[in-house]
Amino acid sequence: MKIIIVENELYLAQSIQNNLSEKLNSKCEIFASYDEAANTDGDVYIVNTNLKGNIDKLIDAKKDKIIILLAPYVTYTSVTQPIQLGADDYLQKPFSIEELIRKIIHLREYYTLKNKTRKMENFIEHILEEIEINSKHDLSFPVFIKTNYPKAVDKLIFNYAKKNSLDITLIDIQNIDPKKLKNTKTVYYCKKFYDNPEIMNILSKFKTVITVPKNFENIYPHFNMIEIEISKKNFMDDEILSIEDYIKYIILNHQHKLPDTELSKRLGISRKSLWEKRKKYGIFKQK
Repeated sequence: MKIIIVENELYLAQSIQNNLSEKLNSKCEIFASYDEAANTDGDVYIVNTNLKGNIDKLIDAKKDKIIILLAPYVTYTSVTQPIQLGADDYLQKPFSIEELIRKIIHLREYYTLKNKTRKMENFIEHILEEIEINSKHDLSFPVFIKTNYPKAVDKLIFNYAKKNSLDITLIDIQNIDPKKLKNTKTVYYCKKFYDNPEIMNILSKFKTVITVPKNFENIYPHFNMIEIEISKKNFMDDEILSIEDYIKYIILNHQHKLPDTELSKRLGISRKSLWEKRKKYGIFKQK
Protein backbone atom coordinates (compact mmCIF):
# COMPACT_ATOMS: atom_id res chain seq x y z
CA MET A 1 0.00 0.00 0.00
CA LYS A 2 1.35 3.40 -1.01
CA ILE A 3 0.41 6.37 1.15
CA ILE A 4 0.77 9.99 0.04
CA ILE A 5 1.10 12.50 2.89
CA VAL A 6 0.26 16.08 1.87
CA GLU A 7 1.53 18.16 4.78
CA ASN A 8 3.80 21.20 5.12
CA GLU A 9 4.54 20.65 8.81
CA LEU A 10 7.66 18.55 8.32
CA TYR A 11 7.85 17.13 11.84
CA LEU A 12 4.21 15.97 11.71
CA ALA A 13 4.62 14.58 8.21
CA GLN A 14 7.70 12.58 9.18
CA SER A 15 5.99 11.28 12.32
CA ILE A 16 3.05 10.04 10.22
CA GLN A 17 5.43 8.53 7.69
CA ASN A 18 7.46 6.63 10.31
CA ASN A 19 4.41 5.26 12.09
CA LEU A 20 2.51 4.18 8.97
CA SER A 21 5.61 2.65 7.39
CA GLU A 22 6.17 0.54 10.48
CA LYS A 23 2.63 -0.31 11.58
CA LEU A 24 1.00 -0.74 8.17
CA ASN A 25 4.10 -1.92 6.31
CA SER A 26 3.41 0.75 3.71
CA LYS A 27 5.47 2.97 1.46
CA CYS A 28 4.95 6.64 2.35
CA GLU A 29 5.86 9.77 0.41
CA ILE A 30 5.59 13.37 1.63
CA PHE A 31 4.50 16.35 -0.48
CA ALA A 32 4.05 19.95 0.62
CA SER A 33 1.49 21.03 -2.01
CA TYR A 34 -1.73 19.81 -3.59
CA ASP A 35 -0.38 20.19 -7.12
CA GLU A 36 2.61 17.92 -6.42
CA ALA A 37 0.38 15.29 -4.83
CA ALA A 38 -2.04 15.37 -7.76
CA ASN A 39 0.70 13.94 -10.01
CA THR A 40 1.31 10.90 -7.78
CA ASP A 41 -0.21 7.43 -7.85
CA GLY A 42 -1.05 6.42 -4.30
CA ASP A 43 -3.61 4.21 -2.61
CA VAL A 44 -4.23 6.51 0.37
CA TYR A 45 -4.02 10.31 0.54
CA ILE A 46 -3.65 12.05 3.91
CA VAL A 47 -4.24 15.72 3.21
CA ASN A 48 -3.83 18.86 5.29
CA THR A 49 -6.78 21.09 4.41
CA ASN A 50 -4.97 24.29 5.39
CA LEU A 51 -2.36 24.49 2.62
CA LYS A 52 -2.22 27.13 -0.10
CA GLY A 53 -3.58 26.01 -3.43
CA ASN A 54 -6.60 24.21 -4.81
CA ILE A 55 -7.51 21.16 -2.73
CA ASP A 56 -10.60 20.59 -4.87
CA LYS A 57 -8.44 19.69 -7.87
CA LEU A 58 -6.55 17.08 -5.86
CA ILE A 59 -9.71 15.51 -4.46
CA ASP A 60 -11.36 15.40 -7.87
CA ALA A 61 -8.30 13.69 -9.35
CA LYS A 62 -8.04 11.11 -6.53
CA LYS A 63 -11.66 10.60 -5.45
CA ASP A 64 -11.46 6.90 -6.35
CA LYS A 65 -8.70 6.55 -3.73
CA ILE A 66 -8.88 6.75 0.05
CA ILE A 67 -8.70 10.41 1.13
CA ILE A 68 -8.45 11.39 4.79
CA LEU A 69 -8.40 15.09 5.64
CA LEU A 70 -6.31 16.63 8.42
CA ALA A 71 -8.16 19.76 9.49
CA PRO A 72 -6.92 22.26 12.09
CA TYR A 73 -10.57 23.29 12.52
CA VAL A 74 -13.86 22.01 11.19
CA THR A 75 -15.72 24.31 8.80
CA TYR A 76 -17.70 23.96 5.62
CA THR A 77 -14.63 24.89 3.53
CA SER A 78 -12.13 22.69 5.36
CA VAL A 79 -14.23 19.54 5.86
CA THR A 80 -17.82 19.53 4.57
CA GLN A 81 -17.11 20.69 1.03
CA PRO A 82 -14.07 18.39 0.46
CA ILE A 83 -16.12 15.39 1.67
CA GLN A 84 -18.94 16.37 -0.67
CA LEU A 85 -16.39 16.43 -3.50
CA GLY A 86 -15.12 12.92 -2.75
CA ALA A 87 -12.93 12.82 0.37
CA ASP A 88 -13.77 9.91 2.68
CA ASP A 89 -13.20 11.12 6.23
CA TYR A 90 -11.35 13.64 8.39
CA LEU A 91 -9.35 14.04 11.59
CA GLN A 92 -9.16 17.28 13.51
CA LYS A 93 -5.71 18.29 14.63
CA PRO A 94 -4.28 17.32 17.03
CA PHE A 95 -5.06 13.62 16.51
CA SER A 96 -3.59 10.27 17.50
CA ILE A 97 -1.75 8.03 15.07
CA GLU A 98 -3.83 5.09 16.32
CA GLU A 99 -7.00 6.83 15.21
CA LEU A 100 -5.51 7.57 11.79
CA ILE A 101 -4.45 3.94 11.39
CA ARG A 102 -7.92 2.76 12.41
CA LYS A 103 -9.54 4.96 9.76
CA ILE A 104 -7.14 3.76 7.05
CA ILE A 105 -7.79 0.09 7.87
CA HIS A 106 -11.54 0.65 8.00
CA LEU A 107 -11.65 2.50 4.68
CA ARG A 108 -9.39 -0.04 3.00
CA GLU A 109 -11.74 -2.84 4.07
CA TYR A 110 -14.72 -0.78 2.94
CA TYR A 111 -13.31 -0.19 -0.53
CA THR A 112 -12.29 -3.85 -0.87
CA LEU A 113 -15.82 -4.95 -0.03
CA LYS A 114 -17.31 -2.29 -2.30
CA ASN A 115 -15.20 -3.45 -5.25
CA LYS A 116 -16.12 -7.09 -4.64
CA THR A 117 -19.81 -6.16 -4.47
CA ARG A 118 -19.57 -4.17 -7.71
CA LYS A 119 -17.87 -7.08 -9.49
CA MET A 120 -20.50 -9.50 -8.24
CA GLU A 121 -23.32 -7.20 -9.37
CA ASN A 122 -21.71 -6.85 -12.80
CA PHE A 123 -21.38 -10.63 -13.04
CA ILE A 124 -25.03 -11.21 -12.11
CA GLU A 125 -26.17 -8.52 -14.54
CA HIS A 126 -24.13 -10.21 -17.28
CA ILE A 127 -25.81 -13.56 -16.57
CA LEU A 128 -29.29 -12.02 -16.58
CA GLU A 129 -28.88 -9.45 -19.37
CA GLU A 130 -30.34 -11.68 -22.11
CA ILE A 131 -33.55 -12.22 -20.17
CA GLU A 132 -36.23 -9.80 -21.30
CA ILE A 133 -38.93 -8.91 -18.79
CA ASN A 134 -41.74 -6.42 -19.08
CA SER A 135 -41.01 -3.34 -16.98
CA LYS A 136 -44.71 -3.06 -16.13
CA HIS A 137 -44.39 -5.81 -13.53
CA ASP A 138 -44.59 -4.06 -10.17
CA LEU A 139 -43.74 -5.98 -7.04
CA SER A 140 -46.42 -5.45 -4.42
CA PHE A 141 -45.45 -7.56 -1.42
CA PRO A 142 -46.06 -10.24 -0.42
CA VAL A 143 -46.50 -11.83 -3.85
CA PHE A 144 -46.82 -15.15 -5.62
CA ILE A 145 -45.35 -15.22 -9.14
CA LYS A 146 -46.41 -17.67 -11.81
CA THR A 147 -43.88 -17.98 -14.61
CA ASN A 148 -42.73 -20.26 -17.40
CA TYR A 149 -39.16 -19.15 -16.78
CA PRO A 150 -37.92 -18.85 -13.16
CA LYS A 151 -34.79 -16.91 -14.17
CA ALA A 152 -37.06 -14.04 -15.20
CA VAL A 153 -38.13 -13.80 -11.56
CA ASP A 154 -34.45 -13.81 -10.57
CA LYS A 155 -33.90 -10.76 -12.76
CA LEU A 156 -37.03 -8.99 -11.54
CA ILE A 157 -36.01 -9.42 -7.89
CA PHE A 158 -32.37 -8.53 -8.52
CA ASN A 159 -33.34 -5.30 -10.30
CA TYR A 160 -35.83 -4.37 -7.59
CA ALA A 161 -33.38 -5.05 -4.75
CA LYS A 162 -30.60 -3.09 -6.45
CA LYS A 163 -32.86 -0.12 -7.20
CA ASN A 164 -34.15 0.00 -3.62
CA SER A 165 -30.86 -0.89 -1.85
CA LEU A 166 -32.26 -4.11 -0.37
CA ASP A 167 -30.72 -7.46 0.42
CA ILE A 168 -31.98 -10.74 -1.06
CA THR A 169 -32.33 -13.82 1.14
CA LEU A 170 -33.24 -17.19 -0.37
CA ILE A 171 -35.54 -19.16 1.91
CA ASP A 172 -36.95 -22.68 2.10
CA ILE A 173 -40.47 -22.55 3.55
CA GLN A 174 -40.26 -26.18 4.61
CA ASN A 175 -37.12 -25.70 6.72
CA ILE A 176 -36.93 -22.03 7.66
CA ASP A 177 -36.61 -20.81 11.23
CA PRO A 178 -39.37 -18.18 11.77
CA LYS A 179 -37.18 -16.36 14.31
CA LYS A 180 -34.81 -15.40 11.50
CA LEU A 181 -37.52 -13.55 9.60
CA LYS A 182 -36.96 -10.09 11.02
CA ASN A 183 -35.29 -7.91 8.43
CA THR A 184 -37.54 -5.37 6.69
CA LYS A 185 -34.61 -4.35 4.44
CA THR A 186 -34.57 -7.78 2.79
CA VAL A 187 -36.51 -9.42 -0.02
CA TYR A 188 -37.26 -12.99 1.08
CA TYR A 189 -37.25 -15.15 -2.06
CA CYS A 190 -38.59 -18.70 -2.15
CA LYS A 191 -38.28 -20.67 -5.39
CA LYS A 192 -40.46 -23.57 -4.31
CA PHE A 193 -43.83 -23.24 -2.62
CA TYR A 194 -44.64 -25.42 0.37
CA ASP A 195 -47.97 -25.05 2.13
CA ASN A 196 -47.25 -24.08 5.71
CA PRO A 197 -49.97 -21.71 7.01
CA GLU A 198 -47.98 -20.63 10.06
CA ILE A 199 -44.92 -19.66 8.02
CA MET A 200 -47.03 -18.09 5.28
CA ASN A 201 -48.72 -15.87 7.85
CA ILE A 202 -45.32 -14.69 9.08
CA LEU A 203 -43.99 -14.19 5.54
CA SER A 204 -47.02 -12.06 4.65
CA LYS A 205 -45.58 -9.34 6.91
CA PHE A 206 -42.37 -9.02 4.90
CA LYS A 207 -41.18 -8.35 1.35
CA THR A 208 -41.75 -11.92 0.25
CA VAL A 209 -41.66 -13.39 -3.26
CA ILE A 210 -42.63 -17.01 -3.90
CA THR A 211 -42.63 -18.67 -7.32
CA VAL A 212 -45.51 -21.07 -7.80
CA PRO A 213 -46.68 -23.54 -10.50
CA LYS A 214 -48.87 -22.26 -13.32
CA ASN A 215 -51.84 -24.22 -11.99
CA PHE A 216 -51.47 -22.74 -8.50
CA GLU A 217 -54.63 -21.46 -6.81
CA ASN A 218 -54.04 -18.66 -4.30
CA ILE A 219 -55.56 -19.57 -0.94
CA TYR A 220 -53.73 -16.81 0.92
CA PRO A 221 -55.63 -13.51 0.50
CA HIS A 222 -52.76 -11.43 1.93
CA PHE A 223 -50.57 -12.45 -1.02
CA ASN A 224 -50.82 -10.75 -4.39
CA MET A 225 -50.46 -12.74 -7.60
CA ILE A 226 -48.73 -11.82 -10.86
CA GLU A 227 -47.78 -13.86 -13.90
CA ILE A 228 -44.66 -13.48 -16.00
CA GLU A 229 -44.80 -15.17 -19.38
CA ILE A 230 -41.49 -15.14 -21.24
CA SER A 231 -41.60 -15.94 -24.94
CA LYS A 232 -38.05 -14.99 -25.94
CA LYS A 233 -35.36 -16.12 -23.56
CA ASN A 234 -31.85 -17.37 -23.28
CA PHE A 235 -32.14 -21.02 -22.37
CA MET A 236 -29.39 -22.54 -20.26
CA ASP A 237 -27.70 -25.83 -21.02
CA ASP A 238 -29.42 -27.73 -18.21
CA GLU A 239 -32.98 -26.78 -19.23
CA ILE A 240 -35.30 -29.23 -20.99
CA LEU A 241 -38.08 -27.67 -23.04
CA SER A 242 -41.36 -29.11 -24.14
CA ILE A 243 -41.77 -29.52 -27.90
CA GLU A 244 -44.26 -26.64 -27.95
CA ASP A 245 -41.91 -24.32 -26.03
CA TYR A 246 -39.04 -25.26 -28.34
CA ILE A 247 -41.03 -24.55 -31.51
CA LYS A 248 -42.27 -21.26 -30.09
CA TYR A 249 -38.73 -20.25 -29.15
CA ILE A 250 -37.33 -21.12 -32.60
CA ILE A 251 -40.05 -19.21 -34.44
CA LEU A 252 -39.58 -16.09 -32.30
CA ASN A 253 -35.81 -16.06 -32.60
CA HIS A 254 -35.31 -17.17 -36.21
CA GLN A 255 -38.30 -16.03 -38.26
CA HIS A 256 -36.54 -12.77 -39.11
CA LYS A 257 -33.43 -14.67 -40.27
CA LEU A 258 -34.97 -17.45 -42.38
CA PRO A 259 -37.76 -17.57 -45.00
CA ASP A 260 -40.81 -19.61 -44.02
CA THR A 261 -39.87 -22.44 -46.38
CA GLU A 262 -36.49 -22.91 -44.71
CA LEU A 263 -37.84 -22.36 -41.18
CA SER A 264 -40.61 -24.93 -41.55
CA LYS A 265 -38.15 -27.39 -43.13
CA ARG A 266 -35.75 -27.11 -40.19
CA LEU A 267 -38.61 -27.56 -37.74
CA GLY A 268 -39.85 -30.60 -39.64
CA ILE A 269 -43.32 -29.15 -40.23
CA SER A 270 -45.22 -27.81 -43.23
CA ARG A 271 -45.61 -24.13 -44.04
CA LYS A 272 -49.29 -24.48 -43.17
CA SER A 273 -48.38 -25.90 -39.77
CA LEU A 274 -45.96 -23.04 -39.27
CA TRP A 275 -48.76 -20.57 -39.99
CA GLU A 276 -51.05 -22.41 -37.55
CA LYS A 277 -48.33 -22.33 -34.87
CA ARG A 278 -47.97 -18.57 -35.26
CA LYS A 279 -51.71 -18.14 -34.89
CA LYS A 280 -51.78 -20.40 -31.83
CA TYR A 281 -48.93 -18.58 -30.09
CA GLY A 282 -50.06 -15.10 -31.12
CA ILE A 283 -46.83 -14.48 -33.02
CA PHE A 284 -46.83 -11.89 -35.79
CA LYS A 285 -44.61 -12.42 -38.80
CA GLN A 286 -41.58 -10.16 -38.52
CA LYS A 287 -40.69 -8.27 -41.68
